[in-house]
This record gives sequence, structure tokens and C-alpha cells, in this order.
Amino acid sequence: MKAIVLAQLDPAAPLEITETAIPDIAPDEVLVKTHALAINPVDVKTLEDYTITRDGQRIRASAAPALDGVSPVILGWDIAGVVTAAGSDVTKFKAGDAVFGMVRFPGHGKAYAEYVAAPASHLALKPDNVSFEAAAGATLAAITAWQCFTQHYAVKPGDRILITAPTGGVGHYALQMARHLGAYVIALTSSANAALAIELGAHEVVDYNAFDPATATPLQLDMVLDAGGRNTANWFARHLKPGAPVIYLPSGLSTAEQQRYLDQGLNVAYKYVISEESAIDDIAQLLQQGNIVTRIDSIFPFTEMKKAFAAQHAGTAKGKIIIRM
Repeated sequence: MKAIVLAQLDPAAPLEITETAIPDIAPDEVLVKTHALAINPVDVKTLEDYTITRDGQRIRASAAPALDGVSPVILGWDIAGVVTAAGSDVTKFKAGDAVFGMVRFPGHGKAYAEYVAAPASHLALKPDNVSFEAAAGATLAAITAWQCFTQHYAVKPGDRILITAPTGGVGHYALQMARHLGAYVIALTSSANAALAIELGAHEVVDYNAFDPATATPLQLDMVLDAGGRNTANWFARHLKPGAPVIYLPSGLSTAEQQRYLDQGLNVAYKYVISEESAIDDIAQLLQQGNIVTRIDSIFPFTEMKKAFAAQHAGTAKGKIIIRM
């Protein structure tokens, strides 16, 4: 089969297609012939063995530690395709089913390949009204937002939710989900992205270039979902209701940072997504019912993965960057 196989994590890796064996499947797995993939910032960060330094501590991309010592590496987690074989313990799917999901995150998903061996519990049936490309997009990014709104904080009708980077991969799903759950949704973005944020479900747009958090009328927020990582929690503090969480997604928080925020009375946490059957099944239902849609920024062929990585690294995508097999 065709795959992008790396001897090691290296930002200079050419990401060229090679031939390798079709993987075997375990009793609880299915073999999926991939039709589309999605890439995410964590793909780029993991390739670079990405670290940040805060307060003298090095914090790594959430998926990178799971690949320590692994060789060869096949990157990627987000797939959509068709089941070609099912393990002996699998009852959820059969050969010929169209499926999608996020495979083994955090871990070694091995998604940049023509065939992927995936735990059946990490996949859902692809709704008939959704393309393979749109389904592939609604995996890591969509599950991240959904877990934040249903597990890390339970969004209630009338909650005032502020979302940063609201037109990016996670953010554009988060806007739609928060609106679907009955929240009053505020998008923190540039004026250039305001129209798209409104289209995706924002009730209100705050222009971060014009907004002064120290003097503006308090926004009275029940939650902040920071998908952009532009501001510290102190930037939001004056606008939070007592105990309102600020959930960070793009990078980790050091122990010292977490303690400092706690000492200031701020409820701040870093969360990362995990593969979970109930979450991907929920996403399938949201897609089926039209409660969320995938906005596709661009589609690259599998042969142009390096260009897709460059586009993801630029950080300007509106919606998802998709790979078509």
C-alpha cells in the first residue's frame, strides 16, 4: 500500500509516499481503505517534536511523547474511508461500510496511508449526506470542541461562551456546537473574519484589534474556549463570572502557570482530545442532522502532503485542510 513512512520525527522530512505492507487487524479492529484524511496543527507540531518553554519548563505537543522511540512512524489520526475487513470481535461495522474517525489519539494513529487498521470504537458510520472530505475534517477538531463543551464544561442554554480562533479547525466547529447547545456565542477574532464567524453561529463578534479588556464593559462570560493561544488567562479575567473556566487547547500549561492562576482565583486548564466512541458517534449525529458542517479551506492530493503541511503551518486556514487519497 501507499503510505508516508518516516524513520524519525524530523521537520525536514520530505513526506514522500513509499510502498509498505497493508497492516494486519486485531479482533477489535477494522481495516479501512482511506478516501480522505485531515491534518491538524498537532500533526505539524509532532513532526517537529514540538516544544515550548515556559517558566523554565519544556512542554511538548500532546501526541509527541506517545511516539517516543517509535520507528518507523506513520503520522496522522483523522480518516474517512470504507471498511474492507472487520476483526472477529467487531459487530459495529461490516465490509463496505463508509466510516470516519480519529484513530488512537494520543498515540500512533498511522493514518497517512492507503489502508489503516483502526479500533472499531474509534470510528462511526459516515452519514450519507456528508462527503468523505467533510467527514475526515470532523474528527480531531470536532471531537476536541465537543469534549470541551460536554465533558470539561457542560454548556447550558443561555451560557455566554467566548471562543477564540473561531474560524479555524477547532473554532469553526465550536461556534456551531455552542450555538446548537443554546449558548450565547461570542467570537474573538479580527474584523476580516467577522462575517464568517457570524455565518458559523456567533451572536456577537469582538474585534481583538479594537477591544481593550481593561476598559471594555465586562462580557460576563460563563466559559472561554481558547483555540488560538493568543492571550493569557489574565487578559480574560475581568470578563469572567466567578469560577468560569478558561480552557486552553493550543499548548500546555506549566505547573507554575497553573498554580499562579489558581492563586489568583482563576479556573484555568489545558485540555487535549482523546479517541472516544461516544464522542465520534455524537459527531456523526450532529453531521447527520445538519447541526454542524465542515468548512473546507483547501484540499490537497496525497502526493502533496508537504504543501498541505506548509498551509497548516501558516495558521491562516479557515476551517479544515483536507487530503484526498
